[in-house]
Amino acid sequence: MTSSYWRKLLYAFGMFGVALSYQAFTGWIQFYYLDVLRLAPAAMSVAWVIFTIWNMFNDPIAGQLSDNTRTRWGRRIPWIAVLSIPLGISFYLLWAVPSGLMGKSAALFSGLWWYFLAVLLLFDTLWSAITINYVALFPEMYPKQSERASVSAWRQAFTIVALILAIVLTKDIAESIGWARMGMLFGGITALAFLVSLAGSREHPENYREEPTVPFTRALRYTFENRSFRWFVMMNLMVEFTLLVLPAVVPLYAKYVLGVTEGLQQGLLSGAAFLSAVPAFALWSWAAKRWETRQAVMASMVAFGALLLPLLFVQTYTQAIITTAALGLGLAGLLMLRDIMLADVIDEDSLVAGVRREGMYFGMNGFIIRLAFAFQGAMLGGMLALTGYNPVLEAQPPNVALGLRILITLVPMAAMTVGVFAAWKYPLHGAQLRQVKAQIGSLET
Repeated sequence: MTSSYWRKLLYAFGMFGVALSYQAFTGWIQFYYLDVLRLAPAAMSVAWVIFTIWNMFNDPIAGQLSDNTRTRWGRRIPWIAVLSIPLGISFYLLWAVPSGLMGKSAALFSGLWWYFLAVLLLFDTLWSAITINYVALFPEMYPKQSERASVSAWRQAFTIVALILAIVLTKDIAESIGWARMGMLFGGITALAFLVSLAGSREHPENYREEPTVPFTRALRYTFENRSFRWFVMMNLMVEFTLLVLPAVVPLYAKYVLGVTEGLQQGLLSGAAFLSAVPAFALWSWAAKRWETRQAVMASMVAFGALLLPLLFVQTYTQAIITTAALGLGLAGLLMLRDIMLADVIDEDSLVAGVRREGMYFGMNGFIIRLAFAFQGAMLGGMLALTGYNPVLEAQPPNVALGLRILITLVPMAAMTVGVFAAWKYPLHGAQLRQVKAQIGSLET
């Protein structure tokens, strides 16, 4: 294998750290503090609101700092090198609660609450800073469409392996060796993944050493004035909303529509789509090298939306898992193509602004798609309330099953329709895209 191939593989491995740390965190941190440590639910909610607000603003701030960094080693690489080990330690601290805080009053403003809030914000700050810098390397390192397609496929393959590990094994590992040791293990793997990615990362500081820095407010204005970015982020918001709705609905759908209550079976219903997405990356990598990214993204959204429809009618678990496995065909495209499309937007902006601002674009994208969390929560809660769902009842009213069928099919299909419209309106394609590629010297030959 060529050295170029290995550099791509090593860089892509960083996504294993991104996905493992964040999926284990989002999937199990509330369970740990609520069910194991007995933090009061109201106290958890207050801390989570503070975390969510900070999480929204953390991304653009990290992006702005990254774009304006000037060192002889580059803009992004120093952040990753310096913060990888602190990030791993912060992940460990989430689960390594001092014994003196356990078994005491766990209400709002208790010692446990303050510790939870502090480590929550510390981890999120470091995770955002290092992740923004890691993904910001992608457009500059790989200007050609063929390279972006192959590297993106590898990144998402590592992502899915990490997701499966985090979703399926986190609790079993924690109960076997202890939550703190699980945190140490996963934190160490996360730090190692980012450090390994540095072996495949490269920057050319001489290319932007003389570039002017852009003040924060001006950077925000430039970003939102970019018409391509506005249509991209609308599309991306719809995709992110869909990818949040489905995992949230699947356990309820399995229980109240299919009558499946066993945890592993419920997990497999979601996991089947991710497993089948792995081989499908090759298909979308091929498509992205031969079509424009916009065309490939639209095709993946149409495929994903169409493949959802059988879940409106299926009656058995076997039928449902075959359907969710088929979803992997469209899911692979949704996972790997969006960063390629945003990279094109950043290329276009660099010609207009005279500076490359990957950090701010990835940061603002992260800021906006946080709205998908609110949309998903409101949609799920609203539908359950509308159909008469009562958590006390073992057998729910018939309308609940109908509502869940609608949530898992028609709602994401509507989101995909809006996403396709946004992609259709997205102006960076055809002659305009070829002109951008020619000007930055990344036109395929």
